[in-house]
Amino acid sequence: MEKLNIRSLEKLISWPQNRRIAFLSDIEWVKQIIQAVMMAKILSEIGNIKIILVDYSKTFLPEVLENVEKEYGASIMENILISNSLKFNVSNKVSLHIHNPSANEKTIHDFRENIFKVSSLFTIITDNKSSRALRQVRGLLKVYCSRVSQNVFMFKAILDKAMLEVSSRGIRDIYSILPEGLRKILRLLREASIEYGPLTVSDAVTIISHSIGVKRNVAHKILVKLTKYGAIKIEKNIIVI
Repeated sequence: MEKLNIRSLEKLISWPQNRRIAFLSDIEWVKQIIQAVMMAKILSEIGNIKIILVDYSKTFLPEVLENVEKEYGASIMENILISNSLKFNVSNKVSLHIHNPSANEKTIHDFRENIFKVSSLFTIITDNKSSRALRQVRGLLKVYCSRVSQNVFMFKAILDKAMLEVSSRGIRDIYSILPEGLRKILRLLREASIEYGPLTVSDAVTIISHSIGVKRNVAHKILVKLTKYGAIKIEKNIIVI
């Protein structure tokens, strides 16, 4: 399924080599969309694998699964089993999805007591950024998700980061929502930052102006558009891509 080829996300999490991942965000609906998309992605690549969702906070909305299932054409609902505890046998032929293990002291205890006893083909965890439940857990790639603009989020792992759109429809690469002209400018700025190092706002304006033959005030407006899309950030006069 082409829609599930989210290349910047796959690169960030080293997919599918890395199969134990924790996505950490303080926005509940974002965590649910991430879980649902990862379920759809695993089903599309593995086939009709059994999905086990441990919903510790009892907040996961069925309509999120249904919407993502419809968007990507994945059979999530017919392959999913939902529980609120890890106290059951999990075989290595299932995909284990754990939602909000830090919900309270009881869920933290259940998670820590049982997470090392289970074996699964994939383990995908979503929790809040501070995630007390994960403090003593090793062997997981932690990905922190922070909002940049309305539906644009920065996904950041230990060595890399990716800008992605997250909405009720699922997850998309930032490139897929940019008009072609802005995609071209973003590529120019990325190439320049790789070659020359961090770019100031003035540097970026100069590069855009010279590359596409526009005045500096027009080039500056293009930069503003890129920030509104969430494709870049400006921090202390430095362009962050």
